[in-house]
Order: sequence, then structure tokens, then C-alpha cells
Amino acid sequence: MLKFLGFRSVAAVLAGSAFAVVMSGCGVLSIESWVVIDSAKSTGSVAIAGGTPQDLTDLQGGFLGLIQVNTNALPGPLSGPIKVEDVRIATGGPFGTVCISADAGNPSTGNVSLNVLAGTGSATLNLNLIATALGQVDKISQSTSLNLSGVSLTTLLSASTSGSAAGLFDTTANFSSTATILGLPVTFDLALTVTNQETLPPLDATAASCASQFAANGLPAGLFYGVNSKSSYLAPFFGDNPQPPLVIALSDFGAGPGSKLQLTTIGTFADSTLLKDGTNTQMSGVFSSSNVVLAPGKALNRVPGAIAVSGAKPFFTPFPTDIPQDFQINPSVTVTVPAGAAYLIVAPFSPDLSWGDNSGFGFGVAVTVQ
Repeated sequence: MLKFLGFRSVAAVLAGSAFAVVMSGCGVLSIESWVVIDSAKSTGSVAIAGGTPQDLTDLQGGFLGLIQVNTNALPGPLSGPIKVEDVRIATGGPFGTVCISADAGNPSTGNVSLNVLAGTGSATLNLNLIATALGQVDKISQSTSLNLSGVSLTTLLSASTSGSAAGLFDTTANFSSTATILGLPVTFDLALTVTNQETLPPLDATAASCASQFAANGLPAGLFYGVNSKSSYLAPFFGDNPQPPLVIALSDFGAGPGSKLQLTTIGTFADSTLLKDGTNTQMSGVFSSSNVVLAPGKALNRVPGAIAVSGAKPFFTPFPTDIPQDFQINPSVTVTVPAGAAYLIVAPFSPDLSWGDNSGFGFGVAVTVQ
């Protein structure tokens, strides 16, 4: 397969679009990301036993979706399965906090179709969820459709260049379903505006009571954070300009010095610019006292607040760009947060110290606080 490396801009690609899409068909491509609710643009209501609808408040959270398509089908439409791997939605209302999670025993699945040349697409999903309010638990199921017309040749190639699929699936969705709470039929209506991104923003105090339900029905390995395949905190070889690494505030999941974390890699990435998953799984991390990561070329050690950790396998590279404080994550590691650490910085490792030619949108790390 040829690479995208010879194309210097999206404009150049569009000039020869037919050739570009034919050469981009290279195998199975996974896109795993959080579909996040835009609280400012989303609304919801609840009606009890057919009564007057009452507004839901502080609607927040989202769901983790995994889409898989075979890019060998290009330049024709892409199609494949979609699976919801985690759901963490919370809202306030007349019942207090309502928690909506995945149903671990009954996965939500469906199909997706994308025509990147026409800029059209859609997904159909059979959603199976668990709703909790006032200590009452009910299972709800509904079929729904998503408009994915934002996925075009331009946006897909832009994602390939940046290494991030964030924003590919900006859309709206309407949900209506009935649950039984305290013996009464309760109808929930949601009008959601959503976008997709690598991480789920921290939920506020409204969702605190939902934590155990989310953990019990979410991804078994823990809370998923997407990792850009083109990112690094290490100094690259000359000429390469990696994307910023994933920086996680430990406070986002209630951790701090002394906390024990289990970190598990999810998915793979490719050490090439081809649009496919690849087979690479190498990932490293470093704790830091700050969220500062210096720009490439500014220093050999780009993490000035790096803090060493004991009990984990050191991540060593036989190059001057190596830093002594980082550790290996893949396939899984349990570490204790060291004193002074406030952030965890994570990135894939590219053996040639060149990240700009990596690809893949399905690589990430799952975090569990033990």
C-alpha cells in the first residue's frame, strides 16, 4: 500500500481525490471515542404516569462507541459494526439524580454506514440501558438512528493528519423511553447535541451517586481515555513533530499520591500512515507535578515535572531522548501514585522515534482506581 506521506496538504489530496481514496483502503480501521453530550445545547424532560413533562437539569456525560470499518472498500461506502462499550449519563430532575448506564449483560450494538465521497452517513443502534432513580432500577431498550453526515473525505483526511478522530461525529440525537419507578410509568425524552472526543469530561457533583453503577456496567478494564497515535512526551528525531500526549489530572477520577491505579492498554495503532489499526501496542507513561509538556525541540526532557515511580517496569530507550522517570504500561500495570504527582502523562511509543507517520483511532488506556 502507498502512504499519505507524499501529500503535503488537504488541498493537494482533494485535487486528486479519486486516487487518494483508492490508495487509502488498507484494512480494518477502528474508531473508539466518547460521544459526549453538549450540556448547553441539550434538553430533556420526564413525564410521570402521562402527566405534564418536567424539565431535566444538568444533563451531562456520554457513551463510549467503537466503530469498525474496512477501508479496503474505498472509494465505495464503508460499513461495519458499532458497539457501545460504556454509558455514563447523569441528570437532575423531579426524582433527584437519574443515572443512566450501559447494561453489562445486554450490550448495545448496531451498524454504521459512511459514504466519505458524498459526505453522508448514518448509524442504527439497539440501545440497552439501566436507569436508576430514588434507589429504583429499571432496564430500558430502544432503537435509535444517528446522522453521521459530517464524515467526509476532507474530515477523514484531516483526522489522518492530526491523529485524532475528535469531531468526526458531531450530530444530534433524540431518545424517548419509558421506565418504571416506584411502580409508575416514567417517560424520558432527550434531545441531545453531541460530539465525539478522546476523553469523557469529568462529571460534576450531580453524578457522584452514579459512580458505582457506572463502574459495574462500564468497560471492564476501567474508564477509557483515547491516546493519539501521533503523540509523544519524548523528544523526537529531527524533523518529526509529534502531537501533544494525553495529560490526565489525577483529580478527575479521585486519585492522588498513594492511590493505586491499574492501567491497561486498549486497541492498537499502526507505525505507518495507512488508514488501518496496525499491530503496535507499546505505551508508556510518566507522573508529573504539573501538566506542562514542552514543545518538541525545546528540551531533551519535555516533562519538567516528571516524577519517578517505584514498582513498575522502567521504560528505557537506547537514545539520548530517554527520560528515567517513565514506565511501561502495555499490556497492563498496577502503580502507586508517587508523592507530589498531580498528573499522569501517557503516549504511544514509536520505536523509530518518529510519531508523525503513525495512524489509528482505536488506541487508548483504561484506568481503574483500586
